[in-house]
Amino acid sequence: MQNKITNDSVEQAPFEWLTVYSAADAIEANIVKGLLLNSSIECQLLGESLQGAVGEIPLDQTQVRVQVFAIKERQARQILVNYAQVKQSAPDWVCPNCNEHNGPTFEICWSCRALQND
Repeated sequence: MQNKITNDSVEQAPFEWLTVYSAADAIEANIVKGLLLNSSIECQLLGESLQGAVGEIPLDQTQVRVQVFAIKERQARQILVNYAQVKQSAPDWVCPNCNEHNGPTFEICWSCRALQND
C-alpha cells in the first residue's frame, strides 16, 4: 500500500473536513496526526478501525486517512511535505537499548520507549 498526500482541493467551506494524507497504516496515520496536532492543527483519522479487517475487505478500503479543516489545509500540506522529505532522506535506526529497528520518523523506540540518541 502506498501512502500519499492527497489533493482533494475543490472550493471548500472553511470548516469542512478534507483528506490531506492517506497513510500506509494506523501507526503512520497517528505519526502524521501528532505532527499536525503539535502545530495546533485539529485533525481526525478515518478508517483506523478498519485496519483489523485487512484481508476481509479490499485493501484500498482499509487505508487510514488524515483529515483537517479546509481552512488549515495549506499549513497542513507544508507539514506533510516536510514529513515526506524527512521520511525519504533519513535512514531507519536501531535502538541502543533493545536493538529494535525503528523508522526514521520515530524519535523514541516503539518497543522500549528509549530515546534515539541515548
